Amino acid sequence: MSDRGFPKHFDGRRFYNPDAPQARGFLDVLRWKLTSRLEPSPEFIPDVEQSIPPRRLEGSQLRVTLVNHSTLLMQHGTSNILTDPIWSERTSPLSWIGPKRRRKPGVRMDDLPDIDTVLLSHNHYDHMDLPTLRELAARGRSTFVVAARGARLLRSEKIEPVHELDWGESLTASGINIHSVPALHFSARGIFDRNKTLWCGYAIEFAERLVYFAGDTAFGSHFAQIREKFGSPQLA
Repeated sequence: MSDRGFPKHFDGRRFYNPDAPQARGFLDVLRWKLTSRLEPSPEFIPDVEQSIPPRRLEGSQLRVTLVNHSTLLMQHGTSNILTDPIWSERTSPLSWIGPKRRRKPGVRMDDLPDIDTVLLSHNHYDHMDLPTLRELAARGRSTFVVAARGARLLRSEKIEPVHELDWGESLTASGINIHSVPALHFSARGIFDRNKTLWCGYAIEFAERLVYFAGDTAFGSHFAQIREKFGSPQLA
């Protein structure tokens, strides 16, 4: 795997967080769940006023619409970019169990404009939602970008075209330069695949602006490394 100026983060079998604490394991999570008490919260909060984004923007405008969680619609000129899209009712491998949506998405799926590029930061269910990705792929207009070794799952679901990026690697799509950058996190969709695929953030170079999308990350020295390589973003 290539580091492209960032610290080594692959040992030949699994990815890891260089010079930083590693994510806790399954037993730690189980212990936490068994010893913690849930705070009461509403089943559903009906306070979202859904908006209808423009189909395209003109000139050098940048518009960012929060959809939910880590899902953002970024629009600039002739490019519409969607990050970690999820419109499902649950974040789970099963449609009938798992964490349930508490608010409506800020934009209805039917009101989405054509999406040129879909950026996926890692493979957790609340960031890589296959039902949503299949729906976007069925439109036939999107290119999908994933962190290293994450494309196999998407291709098995006929979610294509898909490109993999290691930290420091780049892709130009619809005139926009997209760079994969480090994050401090981990990956897994089951018990036995932990850290078999990479996690990342993205530095997105529009014509006149730099946008940093962190995905999921803890705090660490990678923030300074990203700024040193790309400069300070206008929006993060």
